Amino acid sequence: MKRLLNAVVSVLLSASFAVAQEKATGAPDQGLKVEKAVAATSVENREPAGEATEFQASVGTVYCWSKVAASTVPTTIKHVWYAGDQKVFEKDLDIKYPSTRTWSAKSVKEGSWRVDVTDQAGTALVSVSFTVK
Repeated sequence: MKRLLNAVVSVLLSASFAVAQEKATGAPDQGLKVEKAVAATSVENREPAGEATEFQASVGTVYCWSKVAASTVPTTIKHVWYAGDQKVFEKDLDIKYPSTRTWSAKSVKEGSWRVDVTDQAGTALVSVSFTVK
């Protein structure tokens, strides 16, 4: 009986430690939700303009626009830009309100592109893919 009790206590302590460690090392639950994320040719009046998944090389700059809902503010998200599989740019974006529209922009060249919208810890919340021809 004593062994069984020790085993149960050991399991409970291990589980408690694992949860505490996850909370300490993982991203806090910020209640982040990306309601919409798109690639566009510009942002006008805080809204994306020229939304597309394919752009001509003459576009020069592409914007990644995100609408984010956060239950805990302030917080930060990141736009992490990739040309092919190579990370080429990262932008921290402050989320100051429970509903925020924010964006980043990058000069682009021909190829496949992706922008990961991540939380502070780098966990991808959503990805936006597009091609420049």
